[in-house]
Amino acid sequence: MSLEGAAVSLGATVVSVAFAALVFNQWIARRKPYQLAWSVGLGLYGAAAFLQFLAEAYGWSVATYKVYYLIAALLVAVLGIGSTFLLHRRAGIGFALYTVVVFIGFGIAVAGAAVNMSALAATVPAAGTPIADPNVRAFSYLFTVPGAAALARIAGYSFWRTRLRFNLWIGIGALIVAAGGSLARLNITWALYIGELVGIAVMFWGFLASQDLSKARVPVARQIPS
Repeated sequence: MSLEGAAVSLGATVVSVAFAALVFNQWIARRKPYQLAWSVGLGLYGAAAFLQFLAEAYGWSVATYKVYYLIAALLVAVLGIGSTFLLHRRAGIGFALYTVVVFIGFGIAVAGAAVNMSALAATVPAAGTPIADPNVRAFSYLFTVPGAAALARIAGYSFWRTRLRFNLWIGIGALIVAAGGSLARLNITWALYIGELVGIAVMFWGFLASQDLSKARVPVARQIPS
């Protein structure tokens, strides 16, 4: 438990919840499936960050950690589903069905997994070390690897096609989050929370930049004679 960890986790919670609310508001107005998936994924991001905040303030329990572990793996896949929907609707549906099937097995594996209590008491146990079951680890990679790849690569592809920088910032933010998790597994534990806050902030900045661009184009479009 640490004051710094709680502060960083709370910051990531605030940013991700604000991000989720804006995207969900877009979905209400436009009803695009990628907006719904992104708003759910960002909501899960906020839930995971808030659980970290509570754990840093009051300590981890086995139940809290298992819920966190489930949410943290799932949110990456859901964000990837949103990006896939943006590129191809059928591919997005396929990715969503794949995620549901894998998550059922993942949930069963996490529920029955033993938790290392000494690892849970570590400064930053959220890197995955308290659950050492290789089956659980294998399931988590089935979420995080394709989800992170879809989110980052599709953002990069969108930047390559459009040369709009906000796409690049969204991809960079996703890579920062992934890098933080990878460094934490190498015992650079502080990188996890910092990566989560900086990564979601960079993605949010890219999203806000895209909204500014779309607003700037509206007056121009209105001046074009019909």
